[in-house]
Amino acid sequence: SRVTIKDTTSRWGSCSTSGALSFSWRLIFAPKNVMEYVVVHELCHLIEMNHSYRFWQLVGKIYPSYSAARLWLKKHGKILHQII
Repeated sequence: SRVTIKDTTSRWGSCSTSGALSFSWRLIFAPKNVMEYVVVHELCHLIEMNHSYRFWQLVGKIYPSYSAARLWLKKHGKILHQII
């Protein structure tokens, strides 16, 4: 329904039950594959509103290398919050 960019501190992206997508503006400092992963992750929530096995299967089908991007966020995500 809409896409917004926010200054979030606890999430890189979110998807509401009404289909509204939100993303942290700090993702612009992440590698391209990380930004792509977060977008795919949130878009998959439009189909599966959970983190079930089916959800992760869908993410993997659309973005097979999501594991590396997810790991990058876990390892380096805090650095993005230190910017500005």
